[in-house]
Amino acid sequence: MIKITPKAEEYFVQLLKTQAPETKIRVFVSNPGTPGVECGILYCPKNSVTGSDDIFNYNGFDVVIDVSSQPYLEGAVIDFKTNSENKSTLTFKAPNLKKSMLDENASLYDRLELFFRTTVNPSLAAHGGVAKLISVSEDGVVKVSFEGGCKGCSMVNITLSEGIEANLKQAFPGMIKEVIDVTDHEVTDETYAK
Repeated sequence: MIKITPKAEEYFVQLLKTQAPETKIRVFVSNPGTPGVECGILYCPKNSVTGSDDIFNYNGFDVVIDVSSQPYLEGAVIDFKTNSENKSTLTFKAPNLKKSMLDENASLYDRLELFFRTTVNPSLAAHGGVAKLISVSEDGVVKVSFEGGCKGCSMVNITLSEGIEANLKQAFPGMIKEVIDVTDHEVTDETYAK
Protein backbone atom coordinates (compact mmCIF):
# COMPACT_ATOMS: atom_id res chain seq x y z
CA MET A 1 0.00 0.00 0.00
CA ILE A 2 2.71 2.49 1.01
CA LYS A 3 6.28 2.28 -0.18
CA ILE A 4 8.72 2.75 2.69
CA THR A 5 12.33 3.06 1.59
CA PRO A 6 15.03 0.97 3.33
CA LYS A 7 16.42 4.08 5.08
CA ALA A 8 12.95 4.97 6.38
CA GLU A 9 12.45 1.37 7.52
CA GLU A 10 15.70 1.56 9.50
CA TYR A 11 14.54 4.86 11.03
CA PHE A 12 11.20 3.36 12.15
CA VAL A 13 12.91 0.27 13.59
CA GLN A 14 15.19 2.51 15.68
CA LEU A 15 12.24 4.65 16.86
CA LEU A 16 10.20 1.61 17.87
CA LYS A 17 13.03 0.27 20.03
CA THR A 18 12.19 3.05 22.51
CA GLN A 19 8.49 2.09 22.68
CA ALA A 20 6.52 -0.66 24.43
CA PRO A 21 6.70 -4.12 22.82
CA GLU A 22 4.31 -4.70 19.91
CA THR A 23 3.96 -0.95 19.22
CA LYS A 24 3.28 -0.31 15.56
CA ILE A 25 3.37 2.74 13.29
CA ARG A 26 0.02 4.30 12.36
CA VAL A 27 -0.29 6.17 9.06
CA PHE A 28 -3.52 8.13 8.69
CA VAL A 29 -5.38 10.76 6.71
CA SER A 30 -7.45 13.39 8.50
CA ASN A 31 -10.14 15.46 6.82
CA PRO A 32 -10.13 13.36 3.61
CA GLY A 33 -11.87 14.82 0.58
CA THR A 34 -11.78 18.33 2.06
CA PRO A 35 -9.65 21.43 1.51
CA GLY A 36 -8.04 20.78 4.94
CA VAL A 37 -6.83 17.23 4.18
CA GLU A 38 -3.62 16.15 5.95
CA CYS A 39 -1.69 12.94 6.48
CA GLY A 40 0.35 11.89 9.46
CA ILE A 41 2.41 9.23 11.21
CA LEU A 42 2.04 8.23 14.88
CA TYR A 43 2.99 5.45 17.25
CA CYS A 44 0.21 2.87 17.53
CA PRO A 45 0.18 0.87 20.78
CA LYS A 46 -1.21 -2.66 20.52
CA ASN A 47 -4.50 -1.69 22.24
CA SER A 48 -5.11 1.13 19.71
CA VAL A 49 -5.64 -1.21 16.74
CA THR A 50 -9.37 -1.39 15.89
CA GLY A 51 -11.58 -3.53 13.67
CA SER A 52 -11.51 -0.82 11.00
CA ASP A 53 -7.70 -1.06 10.69
CA ASP A 54 -5.55 -3.15 8.37
CA ILE A 55 -2.02 -4.13 9.36
CA PHE A 56 0.78 -4.10 6.78
CA ASN A 57 4.09 -5.86 7.44
CA TYR A 58 7.39 -4.15 6.71
CA ASN A 59 11.01 -5.03 7.45
CA GLY A 60 11.07 -5.23 11.26
CA PHE A 61 7.77 -3.47 12.07
CA ASP A 62 4.07 -3.21 11.17
CA VAL A 63 2.09 -0.27 9.82
CA VAL A 64 -1.57 0.24 10.78
CA ILE A 65 -3.86 2.07 8.35
CA ASP A 66 -7.61 2.50 8.85
CA VAL A 67 -9.71 1.52 5.84
CA SER A 68 -11.09 5.04 5.34
CA SER A 69 -7.54 6.42 4.88
CA GLN A 70 -6.36 3.75 2.44
CA PRO A 71 -7.73 5.19 -0.86
CA TYR A 72 -5.83 8.43 -0.18
CA LEU A 73 -2.56 6.64 0.57
CA GLU A 74 -2.31 4.57 -2.61
CA GLY A 75 1.07 5.30 -4.20
CA ALA A 76 2.40 7.05 -1.08
CA VAL A 77 6.15 6.98 -0.37
CA ILE A 78 7.87 7.49 2.98
CA ASP A 79 11.61 8.18 2.79
CA PHE A 80 14.38 9.27 5.16
CA LYS A 81 16.78 11.71 3.53
CA THR A 82 19.88 13.59 4.60
CA ASN A 83 20.43 17.03 3.06
CA SER A 84 23.66 18.84 2.20
CA GLU A 85 23.82 20.27 5.75
CA ASN A 86 23.77 16.70 7.13
CA LYS A 87 20.26 17.14 8.58
CA SER A 88 17.98 14.13 8.29
CA THR A 89 14.29 14.41 7.50
CA LEU A 90 11.46 11.93 7.18
CA THR A 91 9.49 12.74 4.01
CA PHE A 92 5.96 11.62 3.19
CA LYS A 93 4.59 12.02 -0.33
CA ALA A 94 0.98 11.00 -1.01
CA PRO A 95 -0.07 11.80 -4.58
CA ASN A 96 -3.70 10.77 -3.98
CA LEU A 97 -4.12 12.78 -0.80
CA LYS A 98 -6.42 15.33 -2.42
CA LYS A 99 -8.40 12.62 -4.21
CA SER A 100 -12.14 13.07 -3.74
CA MET A 101 -14.70 10.32 -3.46
CA LEU A 102 -17.29 12.81 -4.64
CA ASP A 103 -17.86 14.66 -7.89
CA GLU A 104 -16.15 18.06 -7.93
CA ASN A 105 -19.60 19.70 -8.07
CA ALA A 106 -20.85 17.89 -4.95
CA SER A 107 -22.85 20.03 -2.55
CA LEU A 108 -21.47 21.12 0.80
CA TYR A 109 -24.04 18.80 2.42
CA ASP A 110 -22.67 15.80 0.49
CA ARG A 111 -19.08 16.72 1.34
CA LEU A 112 -20.00 17.13 5.01
CA GLU A 113 -21.84 13.81 5.02
CA LEU A 114 -18.73 12.07 3.65
CA PHE A 115 -16.63 13.83 6.31
CA PHE A 116 -18.95 12.56 9.05
CA ARG A 117 -18.70 8.99 7.68
CA THR A 118 -14.92 8.96 7.24
CA THR A 119 -13.65 11.23 10.03
CA VAL A 120 -16.20 12.11 12.71
CA ASN A 121 -17.98 8.80 13.25
CA PRO A 122 -14.92 6.53 13.33
CA SER A 123 -13.72 8.66 16.29
CA LEU A 124 -17.08 8.47 18.07
CA ALA A 125 -17.36 4.72 17.49
CA ALA A 126 -14.90 4.06 20.34
CA HIS A 127 -17.68 5.15 22.71
CA GLY A 128 -20.48 3.52 20.74
CA GLY A 129 -21.64 6.88 19.44
CA VAL A 130 -22.68 8.29 16.08
CA ALA A 131 -23.27 11.85 14.87
CA LYS A 132 -25.75 12.30 12.05
CA LEU A 133 -25.68 15.33 9.76
CA ILE A 134 -29.19 16.81 9.68
CA SER A 135 -28.71 19.96 7.58
CA VAL A 136 -26.39 22.76 6.58
CA SER A 137 -27.68 26.26 5.80
CA GLU A 138 -26.36 28.59 3.13
CA ASP A 139 -24.66 30.68 5.82
CA GLY A 140 -22.78 27.65 7.22
CA VAL A 141 -24.91 26.60 10.20
CA VAL A 142 -24.62 22.83 10.56
CA LYS A 143 -27.22 20.84 12.52
CA VAL A 144 -26.31 17.41 13.90
CA SER A 145 -28.03 14.73 15.92
CA PHE A 146 -26.26 12.29 18.24
CA GLU A 147 -27.17 8.63 18.65
CA GLY A 148 -25.92 5.61 20.59
CA GLY A 149 -23.33 6.31 23.28
CA CYS A 150 -23.34 10.06 22.56
CA LYS A 151 -27.07 10.46 23.27
CA GLY A 152 -27.29 11.66 26.87
CA CYS A 153 -23.52 11.70 27.42
CA SER A 154 -22.38 14.46 29.78
CA MET A 155 -19.41 15.24 27.48
CA VAL A 156 -21.47 15.82 24.34
CA ASN A 157 -21.06 19.62 24.43
CA ILE A 158 -17.27 19.25 24.45
CA THR A 159 -17.46 16.65 21.68
CA LEU A 160 -19.56 19.10 19.67
CA SER A 161 -17.51 22.29 20.17
CA GLU A 162 -13.94 21.04 20.56
CA GLY A 163 -14.29 17.97 18.38
CA ILE A 164 -16.83 18.21 15.59
CA GLU A 165 -17.07 22.00 15.16
CA ALA A 166 -13.32 22.55 15.40
CA ASN A 167 -12.62 19.78 12.88
CA LEU A 168 -15.29 21.02 10.46
CA LYS A 169 -13.92 24.56 10.56
CA GLN A 170 -10.41 23.24 9.89
CA ALA A 171 -11.52 20.92 7.10
CA PHE A 172 -13.87 23.44 5.46
CA PRO A 173 -12.19 26.82 6.07
CA GLY A 174 -14.57 29.77 5.89
CA MET A 175 -17.57 27.55 5.10
CA ILE A 176 -18.77 26.61 8.61
CA LYS A 177 -20.21 29.28 10.93
CA GLU A 178 -21.34 27.04 13.79
CA VAL A 179 -22.51 23.52 14.63
CA ILE A 180 -25.75 23.02 16.56
CA ASP A 181 -26.84 19.86 18.38
CA VAL A 182 -30.55 19.16 17.76
CA THR A 183 -30.63 15.90 19.76
CA ASP A 184 -33.23 15.30 22.47
CA HIS A 185 -30.69 14.00 24.97
CA GLU A 186 -31.88 11.33 27.34
CA VAL A 187 -29.72 8.87 29.22
CA THR A 188 -30.19 5.36 27.84
CA ASP A 189 -28.53 1.98 28.33
CA GLU A 190 -26.23 2.86 25.40
CA THR A 191 -25.11 6.23 26.84
CA TYR A 192 -21.37 6.44 27.28
CA ALA A 193 -20.43 7.11 30.90
CA LYS A 194 -16.89 7.67 32.14
